[in-house]
Amino acid sequence: MELAASAVLLTASAVWSLARGIDLLAVLRPTIITIVQGVGAGLALAMTLPLVTAPWARRVLLLRGLKRAWDALESGLGPGLRIREVLVLAVCSGISEEIFFRGAVQGEIGIIGASVLFGLLHPLNVSYVIWASSVGCAFGLLYQVTGSLLPPILCHGVYNLAALLYLRYWYLGESRDQLLLAR
Repeated sequence: MELAASAVLLTASAVWSLARGIDLLAVLRPTIITIVQGVGAGLALAMTLPLVTAPWARRVLLLRGLKRAWDALESGLGPGLRIREVLVLAVCSGISEEIFFRGAVQGEIGIIGASVLFGLLHPLNVSYVIWASSVGCAFGLLYQVTGSLLPPILCHGVYNLAALLYLRYWYLGESRDQLLLAR
């Protein structure tokens, strides 16, 4: 399903970019700096995972909805994920969503508009949509500041990879040894 969704977003990005004269390839060239920026930002964002999923998060108004979203993901998605599925989800969503929302859409409707649309693509609950919109805004700023799509792509992919691994192997209470033995 993720591959199909990514293909749709990438196709829409290509069509939109061709119609509007946007050169997406020009903003995808990697450098050591853009790689470090993207991976570093993704790791920093991933460090918030234990905060959002802590048992006491239910008692904090701003975190309560995010905790509920994680609990829903835990029961519905987490237990069935294999390593290859985690990698496909992380890589494909990072690439396709950032190329579409930052590369094709942000230049047309701005950071706020692209971020709200990005948040609406993640409708787990109202809190999660707000959180995703805020993170989308950070991705948009990262793109604007660096002039490259690579940092937001890497940030998004690294965060999704960390979040999915965290969901599957730590948040569910499974041992870290199972991570190494997973298929």
